[in-house]
Amino acid sequence: MDKDVSDLCCVNSRCPDYGQRGAGNLLFRKVYGRERRRFVRCRTCRREFSERQGTALYKVRTPTATAIAVLEHIADGCGVRQTARLTGVTTNTVMRLTSRAGDHAAATHAELAHHLQVQEVQLDEKWSFVGKKRRALRSRRSG
Repeated sequence: MDKDVSDLCCVNSRCPDYGQRGAGNLLFRKVYGRERRRFVRCRTCRREFSERQGTALYKVRTPTATAIAVLEHIADGCGVRQTARLTGVTTNTVMRLTSRAGDHAAATHAELAHHLQVQEVQLDEKWSFVGKKRRALRSRRSG
């Protein structure tokens, strides 16, 4: 089992090493579950946690590959029933995973994208849309 935990960070928001990957504060403890997930301890705050804690898949029992497939299908625009059929899970599982991922994405966005100071806005797509509508109006009036 890979004992390297440099890709993980402490999930305790009160820890001085919170969110710092590769800080050397995490200690590999054990592996658990069918997918052999890593369990680590932070040397700084002494808190122990799973490698999935703080992610959208924390406490999800669906196999990782299946959960990712479900979320990829939903992101590609597939419907709930179609996604369930393609991935071999129930519609309830699709809804639950989608809800969890959406909640996690909203929380992540709220944490990372606040107090932004916009200095420049590009409206290229909007302008081309407006220009297209103007051309359509001109051609209707003249024709």
